[in-house]
Amino acid sequence: MKRKKCLLWFMLAWMPFVAFGEKYIYYVSLKGNDNADGTLAHPFKTPQKAVDKAGKHEADTVEILFRGGTYQLSGSLKIKNENLILRPYRSEKVSFTGGVSLGGSRAKAVREPSVRDRLQDGVKDKVREIDMNSLGIELAGITPKGFGRAALPSWSELFINGKAQHVSRWPNDSTVLIGKVRCTGDIPRNKTFGIGDPVFEYSEERPSSWKSADDVWIAGYFAYGYADDMIPVKSIDPAEKTITAAMPTMYGFMTGASFRRWYALNLVEEIDEPGEYVIDKKRGKLYFLPEDEKIDRIDISIMEEPMFYVESSKNVLIQGFTFEYSRGMGVYMETSEQVRVDSCTFRNLGYVAVSIGRGDLPDGDIYKAEHDSDLKYKDGVGGVIGSLGSRLYDDILFNRSAGKNNGVSNSVIYQVGSGGINLGGGDRRTLAPAGNYVENCRIYDFNRIEKSYRPGISIDGVGNRMSKCEIFDAPSMAVLIHGNNHLVEYCDIHHVCKEVDDQGALYYGRDPSERGIKVKYCYFHHFDSRHRVSATYHDDGACDMEVYGCVYYRAGTLPVLIGGGHDNVYRNNIFVDMPVAIHIDNRMQNWSRSTMEKGGIFDQRLTEVKYNEPPYSQEYPLLVDYWKGDPSFPRNNVIAGNLFYKIKDLISGSLDYAEWYNNYMAQQNPGFKNEENILEGFIDKAPVFDRIEHFQPIPFDKIGCDLK
Repeated sequence: MKRKKCLLWFMLAWMPFVAFGEKYIYYVSLKGNDNADGTLAHPFKTPQKAVDKAGKHEADTVEILFRGGTYQLSGSLKIKNENLILRPYRSEKVSFTGGVSLGGSRAKAVREPSVRDRLQDGVKDKVREIDMNSLGIELAGITPKGFGRAALPSWSELFINGKAQHVSRWPNDSTVLIGKVRCTGDIPRNKTFGIGDPVFEYSEERPSSWKSADDVWIAGYFAYGYADDMIPVKSIDPAEKTITAAMPTMYGFMTGASFRRWYALNLVEEIDEPGEYVIDKKRGKLYFLPEDEKIDRIDISIMEEPMFYVESSKNVLIQGFTFEYSRGMGVYMETSEQVRVDSCTFRNLGYVAVSIGRGDLPDGDIYKAEHDSDLKYKDGVGGVIGSLGSRLYDDILFNRSAGKNNGVSNSVIYQVGSGGINLGGGDRRTLAPAGNYVENCRIYDFNRIEKSYRPGISIDGVGNRMSKCEIFDAPSMAVLIHGNNHLVEYCDIHHVCKEVDDQGALYYGRDPSERGIKVKYCYFHHFDSRHRVSATYHDDGACDMEVYGCVYYRAGTLPVLIGGGHDNVYRNNIFVDMPVAIHIDNRMQNWSRSTMEKGGIFDQRLTEVKYNEPPYSQEYPLLVDYWKGDPSFPRNNVIAGNLFYKIKDLISGSLDYAEWYNNYMAQQNPGFKNEENILEGFIDKAPVFDRIEHFQPIPFDKIGCDLK
């Protein structure tokens, strides 16, 4: 076979390959043939053929170049290789899809009387249907989503001319209050069962007009403002004006707070705006109202598995591709080393874009909302996130087999279903770091399907990093952290937590053994203050985070919230234009006291890591004395060398819960070039440098993503 060969003396700067030998190049084309030899003139047709062929060159580097076009995947591209490069040929555009693409002619007028009768008069002749059964394609129906449930691939979604459509809903762009709750339903969080189906009243007239409860769903914040849920409806009683749900939520149903609201989904009667669709699983049809434009292309997501599944690989580069139109994730990797996803675009996916490390699934019903202690886990599951959040909460030493020095760089993630990147790695038992990373990525619109605890970037394990990322436009949190010795730096985080109550843009907590986390030179700004929202949230006894050189500008109601923890340090930060800067409380002495009882969750977690023995005792000397004195009292928190400007109240809570010194509460402009754009920095000889001893310049120009 004719191949291009060359020595590896010109090793690519982006990856420190350790193997030396020859370099082989194979080509893949939509017009290729898997019986060909993989040359430019005679390329392979399928990506898997090329990857399998590359695997035969164990000691050599293989580059697979893809000719332009869209490659439809019906199953994961399995990569189990060393020294492999996958990227487009020259500058040709290459995308991978996990769906089916149809022409506009597949969209037909709705003729079935029983369906037309449910449509609103103004759209009866505009709504279109796609009969998937006639195409031999099975639709994935809507499934429960929400707090306490496993994070799983989405239902089959509809995309018209490349744009994501959305399941029909009422009200279209708002929610309505939950009325009187007649039955809370079971409350798994309290282990309260046998109550019956949830029932609540509604006061609006519209639900009484719905002709059927088949395939109708309700979503919202049914009890607490940080816990969204979406569940099926069992029945609607127009006479009583009640809705009966078909399953419980984690906390049951409550009423009486402004955030306890709901809306309905997947009703044919509520298709009234362009872009809305309904999944009729029984008929195997999609009904939708298109925009006022020609339908050139229809995409429907079908594939559930990860598009690329990387396992036991080393020195692999995946570069320059677009991943789209799939129910599952874009790239998954485990037990690998130096695997890098670079300069890729992830969009229109129903799940996370990338996961580094295994997830987990409970035995039994994967759609139930269950308390962590009630779950029985598997030994980690590849290719899913699943009940990972519950597993990490209940089993803090769970090792995700995420490998080391793997990462995502220079990539864009948007219009995905349930979070951006799930980044694991490292061993919490030994504190061995993974060195996995996300750098220079832009992540937004990442909660189309699931909201609560599905962040732009989730970090767990030990010794991982996120740098120069921009994360924005989300109903819930941007960053969720578990584990030890992680670094968050130079990130621009804004316009998140837009729906939730009692949540933070960057959030961690409830485990005093999670330590050594550093947040440096980040910009937190423009958070909605309708509900209780923080920029950095140390929940329920969270300890030992250092926040240095960060900028907080209009960053929520309680920009910094330290919930009773120890050893948290804020130095050299800037706070501008907020009613309150820092909240510190002693919750561990009152309503959260039970977590600190002997045999309680803190005792269990500290015992689990052997906190008073190496490596924890050596890495964290302050942790050894955690139980000495009164650990329920916040101690060793430091607020020093910070600038506060246009702040009404410096603190919510007590000054006794931290050491305060060398701070500057400015009444006049402390030297900003532009108060509306803090990142323009300070003028020469700005007063702040005189008023705060040893105040260090902040590298404003390095904050944020460099992508155009």
